[in-house]
Amino acid sequence: MPETNYTKWNHIRKSSIKQQGWRKLLNYGYMRNYSRKTDSYLDELVKEIENRINKTISTSTLSRYLDYCGSQYRPDQLIFIDESSKDEKTLNRSYGYSNRGCKLQHNVIFLREKRYTILSALLLDGYIAVDIIEGNCNKERFKDFILSKVIPQIYPFPGPNSVLIMDNAKIHHNNDFINIVQKLDGKVEFLPPYSPDLNPIETSFSVIKSWIKRHRDFMENFDDPIHALMLACAQITSNEAMGFFSYSIYI
Repeated sequence: MPETNYTKWNHIRKSSIKQQGWRKLLNYGYMRNYSRKTDSYLDELVKEIENRINKTISTSTLSRYLDYCGSQYRPDQLIFIDESSKDEKTLNRSYGYSNRGCKLQHNVIFLREKRYTILSALLLDGYIAVDIIEGNCNKERFKDFILSKVIPQIYPFPGPNSVLIMDNAKIHHNNDFINIVQKLDGKVEFLPPYSPDLNPIETSFSVIKSWIKRHRDFMENFDDPIHALMLACAQITSNEAMGFFSYSIYI
């Protein structure tokens, strides 16, 4: 049987078989209507959600999910920090036109075989810090970004701009700047593994990438790639930032 499948589909798994796995009990569509009920008890929320989704959930499951969503903090307290790399394929669009039966071949070179990394910090009002470096970002470069551009804008908790939130990448786990943030009475939180949908800054990176592709002629003719990427980052408005937070149900 595996040999037959491999002959037909070039894979031992039959193509019509979907990958199996646990389904999530909760998602943002279920939670969006309840994110503003800040004075509800957990058992009250559990009952409402169970009636809506026709599934049984526990208070501990809901509690963990709310923690993942940052429900213990106000939106204006949150600073999301991450990095995104751009290379020579950034301008390439996913689709195009060609004659029937002919493969489309059209590559646009933007960064001339170089890689650049965008480091940014996102608030409810938009980016408060952006840095662009040539090459990949390592632990030391990330720490320099936090110390020089982010920490000067942190306020003591529970004030605004007082909670740094990052994913679980190794370069983000650095006690040097974490200790400094805590000495300033700020907080540092890490998102659960494999949860880009909980990070509004990931959506902002997607918007930047789309803007770059849309304006590829302008970007391709730019002599300074760093300046060009800075212009792309400047397209993120406060209204868009609020939309990113809303998509991740922080507001």
